[in-house]
Amino acid sequence: MQNSKKTVFHLENNILSLQVARAKDFARKHIKERAGNFRLKNALLYPFLFFVMAFFASCGPAKNTVYFENLKKDTSLRNVVTQDFDLKIQKADMLGISVASLSPDVALYNAPQNTVGTAAGYEVDKEGNINFVKLGVLQVAGMTRKQLKDTLQTLLVPFLKDVVVSVAFLNRHITMIGAVNPQVLPMLTDNMTLIDALAASGDIGDKGNVNNILVIRDNDGSKDFKRLSLKDPSIFYSPYYYMHPNDIVYVEPAKLKTKLTTLQVVQFLTTGISLLFLILNTFKL
Repeated sequence: MQNSKKTVFHLENNILSLQVARAKDFARKHIKERAGNFRLKNALLYPFLFFVMAFFASCGPAKNTVYFENLKKDTSLRNVVTQDFDLKIQKADMLGISVASLSPDVALYNAPQNTVGTAAGYEVDKEGNINFVKLGVLQVAGMTRKQLKDTLQTLLVPFLKDVVVSVAFLNRHITMIGAVNPQVLPMLTDNMTLIDALAASGDIGDKGNVNNILVIRDNDGSKDFKRLSLKDPSIFYSPYYYMHPNDIVYVEPAKLKTKLTTLQVVQFLTTGISLLFLILNTFKL
């Protein structure tokens, strides 16, 4: 009798141990499955959230360009650079020389002698000379326009009555490239500034980097490169503030951010959320 009781007791213990083991296995598998699902959800959710944040970071509204941002409010700049030089006549310049007089044959002195492109006037040759009516070959390279004007008025006195001469550059120019309207600007005055050149080229706005404007200048056979910033008032002290003939101005393009409309934001969020739910339903998460 006692043996049968012991046998039943051992069977009950074995059955209980088996049930406990099965319960442990079920709990372990259930916990592992839930943990796997949680990791899968995170593996899908985190990249999605990262993509959303990166998208809005790269597609934020573009900021307006601010010039002279570092300039103190209501201030005065003293001893700034000034246009204290007269442009000298150079080889290959095309000069527009106009002669006025009371003499009847004055038209003879206003006939253009050379034509280069669309410019017609007096071209300074490689020796720095021009060939002027009645006066012959004149050395003009290195002279200012005023000096040439005074020289011509003096030399023409024997030929013309009450003569008045004016001299202008016809082919002086500034080349604008980069984040502006690329073009070749005629240099109509001696005191043309970098600001004048940028304004004539459509301004920079949000297209360009106002902290990186490169001016390339010829200097006795060499090339000088100067980088300027329109945020800094020190530009008014720079010798590159006033343009020289044949200067090249390069405005570095800015990295723009795309400005999103409200409708675009709503559409993107709706599409993204729908895509996330589709993935979760597909994997039955």
